Amino acid sequence: MEASAKNQGDEPPAGPETPAGNDTPAGPHRAGPGRVVKIAASVTAGILALGLGFGLTRLIDPSRAAVSDIPLPAKSGGVFVEDDNGTGQDSESNIFQATAPGLVHVTRDGQAVGIGLVLTRSGKVLTTYQPPGGTGGLGARYVLSGKTYHATILGADPAAGLALLQMQGGGRAFPTVQVGNSRTLIHDANHVNQLSYHLPGEVSDTAIGTAGTQKTLVISTGTLIALDTTVKVGGKSLTGLMKSVVQSSPATEIGGPLVNLNGQVIGITLAGSGSGVNITNYAMPINQALAVARQLDLRARHTS
Repeated sequence: MEASAKNQGDEPPAGPETPAGNDTPAGPHRAGPGRVVKIAASVTAGILALGLGFGLTRLIDPSRAAVSDIPLPAKSGGVFVEDDNGTGQDSESNIFQATAPGLVHVTRDGQAVGIGLVLTRSGKVLTTYQPPGGTGGLGARYVLSGKTYHATILGADPAAGLALLQMQGGGRAFPTVQVGNSRTLIHDANHVNQLSYHLPGEVSDTAIGTAGTQKTLVISTGTLIALDTTVKVGGKSLTGLMKSVVQSSPATEIGGPLVNLNGQVIGITLAGSGSGVNITNYAMPINQALAVARQLDLRARHTS
């Protein structure tokens, strides 16, 4: 399904426009009508196996580092409330309330280069885009409203394939995504299945994507089938990824969120393979992604 909306979320005034199992994932694929998602064409060659340190070799001295405002994972995914509209429409509503307002297009010299998740009200953005070199020309453009803000690089972790940006000139709190907890997925799903007649005994998820600088989101429901998968992308092994089966149609950028039924982000899409209704989606668990973001933020504060 393709969805579009304007000025959702309490966005700050716009700043000046910135010229701003082992599988082998393949490129974008298209399928029949229905939900929509794009599976990554590739993952940057710098992404290596995910581990506790995620490639951050420089340790932070706790006595000198400031406290990060990067959120911790939610204690749980909460209880999904289903009404007469059915699971799909209720989940869709949750996505637009909890996730959509905090999604941005990451731009460089006005061209889209990736998707970003706004994690903090202060404007910190987590993205799979790896800025090559300097920070000039970087921007973050809210998907739904089109408002654009200049962005600077707080830090990057090539081993994890993530970077943390800082939006500038908001004047007041930025809208954010709502994060979930990738470690409580099974427990949360079992709880939901006991309360909802329409849900089967499986873990449902939804991949969200977008393309270019369009004010649209593409949404694809799926089923989580593994929590710790290893895949090879560009000759590199990616480990600890969540594996889902989804349906795909129009292509979107990689780096979009994977969410639970309540619209909370539980992962970040890195790659995928397959075609038609047999798309396999691979996502970094949000708990790991937040750990990377927190280390990048603390390192930036420590060195500033």
